[in-house]
Amino acid sequence: MDLKIYGFPQSRTFRVLWMAEEIRLAKGIDYQHDGRIFSSGPERDKLLSLNPMGQVPVIEDDGFVLRESMAINLYLSKKHDCLAVSTPEQEALAWQWSFWVMTSVDSVVLDYLRFKLGILGAQKDEQRTRELEVQLAKPVQVLNSELEMKSYLLGDEFCVADLNVASVFVWAQLGQLPMDHATHLQDWLSRCLGREPARLAQSKT
Repeated sequence: MDLKIYGFPQSRTFRVLWMAEEIRLAKGIDYQHDGRIFSSGPERDKLLSLNPMGQVPVIEDDGFVLRESMAINLYLSKKHDCLAVSTPEQEALAWQWSFWVMTSVDSVVLDYLRFKLGILGAQKDEQRTRELEVQLAKPVQVLNSELEMKSYLLGDEFCVADLNVASVFVWAQLGQLPMDHATHLQDWLSRCLGREPARLAQSKT
């Protein structure tokens, strides 16, 4: 059991746990999970020794330390040939969608949740919530259009790109972001989250 994942599951660690469950079920490779908050004391020192930014998730994999959730998932997928892609072009597209969802969606969705629900140090703010809904409308449209003629982002097979993107849009779904018109996106998200590894990872949150 060489892989150890650090991070509380309600964070971006969720997507790494999802990937780890995909690998466990497909390849029989188990992992350890340290889900502490790492807020102070020796626990915090341990996290800082792994990630000087003090953020999760971070992994130790047989002595190799890696941080940033998308990089972790792309690495684990390739290492274990699980949800992996087979050509340089497909690999580039997996990177493209993983980078896209982080730069265009992830932080905006988190702000949307913060101001809609009044969490993570924010007060509820209806005007700011509406502004963020408008900002998210474009990426929702882009993803919905991409999925109009195919089941998954790279074609007919669920892959690491789908996992990475779906792991962000699940937050939008939880926050009830208006996506009723985006039927292709909703159907795709249901397929992704209906996978047993996704359900197992969600059960940890």
